[in-house]
Amino acid sequence: MLTYDIMEGIKKMFPHKIVDIIIQPSDDTDYILSNPAYANELRKRIAEYDAKKEVISIKAGDLL
Repeated sequence: MLTYDIMEGIKKMFPHKIVDIIIQPSDDTDYILSNPAYANELRKRIAEYDAKKEVISIKAGDLL
């Protein structure tokens, strides 16, 4: 949550400057690829999918 305290902190960090704050949806791909274990698992599952051409179902609890 973007609070008043956060805004004030940003103002103190950049005095006498105009700052743009951009809010956009995050892309989980960057997070997944930043973790070698997740990236390897993703590559493995893509290879399995390509080899079998079957749908692989995943539940949140199934991740590493």
